[in-house]
Amino acid sequence: MRPKANTILICARGQELRTELEEALVDAGHKVASVTTPADAVATMRKDPIDLIVAEGLAASGAIASLRTAAEGRITPILVVAPAHDVEARIAFLEAGADDVISGGFEPTELSGRVTALLIRTGRIAADLGAHPGSGEIVAFFSPKGGVGTTTLAVNTAVLLAGGAGAKSRAPSQPTNGVLPSSRVLLIDLDLQFGQVATHLNLMPRYDAAGLASDDASLADPELARTYLTTHNSGLNVLAAPARPEADFRVTLENLQRIIEVMQPSFDHILVDLGSRLDPRSLWLIEQANAHVFVLFPEIAALRSMSLLMAFLADTTPLRARRLLVINHVFPKELLKTRDVENLLRAKPAAEIPYTEVEMIRSVNEGVPLVMSRPSTPTALAMRQLAQAVIGIEQPQAVAKQERRRIFGRR
Repeated sequence: MRPKANTILICARGQELRTELEEALVDAGHKVASVTTPADAVATMRKDPIDLIVAEGLAASGAIASLRTAAEGRITPILVVAPAHDVEARIAFLEAGADDVISGGFEPTELSGRVTALLIRTGRIAADLGAHPGSGEIVAFFSPKGGVGTTTLAVNTAVLLAGGAGAKSRAPSQPTNGVLPSSRVLLIDLDLQFGQVATHLNLMPRYDAAGLASDDASLADPELARTYLTTHNSGLNVLAAPARPEADFRVTLENLQRIIEVMQPSFDHILVDLGSRLDPRSLWLIEQANAHVFVLFPEIAALRSMSLLMAFLADTTPLRARRLLVINHVFPKELLKTRDVENLLRAKPAAEIPYTEVEMIRSVNEGVPLVMSRPSTPTALAMRQLAQAVIGIEQPQAVAKQERRRIFGRR
């Protein structure tokens, strides 16, 4: 028996936007009603039950509060469509009371994901976990030295595992996920003071890890816990770092343990960006992880820090996971050769990320992961190799050598 379809009310002045919204929402399995003004929307809500409103920003301006409370006896969530590339407008709509904001020029998958997340968060639908619970394998990304691209690699790997590199932004010549199966993926930003996962994905989360840590009811209920997540248009779910650094101190080790426990059944992979700070929370997560991704830049200070980290972990923390060393060339000139790193750390890198002069910085500034915006570049292909290693897929040696020559042939 099919679940009951939710009714979405569209409020938009422009016919083109109304049609675009109607088609996307109907394709996603929702019932749709459309109006052109807030007054018509209020009249419709007083006559018919509405589960969620999707409103054009200009049409809803000044009327968000009245739209949310128009249905007698309950609050109706509202998703506002803001002008493309207007960050100030998005912030203004959130401050005015919108439950979420999506930029104009959205992909239908992003619209569907945000609508579903709002419906789950407000209890209109229950989350569908599929026939099998997830294994929730933990992958910890860490570097003892900041500024080496740990967050960039965590974000792009998570998007690849979630299937995001097969989105419409994929280059025509680039295959879809290849040997990377699409999975249910959660990315946790555990750099709790200054984490930038949301920035790399152009997300504006309303909820974060500190909020979830303070909510005992949600820590005991997977469905409530998932309402704290923000959905990216790749299908990736994100538990964002707090917006204010002092919120770091509200997340205890016990809170983190409960967050992981409540989230694991819902996901196949849980990737965690640990930043560059060792504390009881990051050490516990490193110990629990199924795979570690240690990132370094090939220069003496970073290499010494990594060597100290390896020695410390060997003495203090029992590690049972796969250890993946990644060399990220964040500068154009090498201070050390890859073979020097291998000799000093006695480990071969699982991936080597080539230097890009512009693409990586542009990707972060635009909030679009490189594996989505420029999937055919050598850097994106190297990130795909890392994603394969994270889930235990190893390329045949001959293929790996051929790929390395093609990607890194300029050095």
